[in-house]
Amino acid sequence: MLGVIVLLLVCNFIDCTYKAVDELDVYKYVGDWYQVYQDKFNLIFQEKGRCSRAHYKLLDDGRISVLNEQIDEDGKKDQITGYAYYKDHDCCGYLTVQLRDIPEAPYWVLELGPVVDDYYDYSIVSDNKGLSLYVLARDVDRFFKLYNDDVMESLQELGFNKFFNKPVIMNQTDCSI
Repeated sequence: MLGVIVLLLVCNFIDCTYKAVDELDVYKYVGDWYQVYQDKFNLIFQEKGRCSRAHYKLLDDGRISVLNEQIDEDGKKDQITGYAYYKDHDCCGYLTVQLRDIPEAPYWVLELGPVVDDYYDYSIVSDNKGLSLYVLARDVDRFFKLYNDDVMESLQELGFNKFFNKPVIMNQTDCSI
């Protein structure tokens, strides 16, 4: 617990030099994603889960419904719901996410992969402080075959190379329960 408090205090002094993407077509962003990388900061929330997936759907009011699920370390399905939206006059890759029973948080889309079958093929997501890291892919095998090296280079350039935010592979094997 003390480690979490120290980390949160440090967060106030971290300054990120990156920005979100200038263009984000939400119609190409919605759908199913597999999380291929996380960071140590995410372990606070996701613990030792595996097979993390996100399901996004555009709602009539313009918000995006969010269903995040994973298999927890006991082999049980764990999920949380919420929504993402543009707060105030934000646009582009600067979204805010509100998950059940958790304070709202920045959801910044930092990089998008090519469009395949009308959807972005991967996405690099963080917050405004560079604490959290979510690398999402439509197809895990295709990601590691085609994009992994370029994404790892991007993550290095974006500053995801510190103890707490260095990329950690999300286990996407044995995902049926």
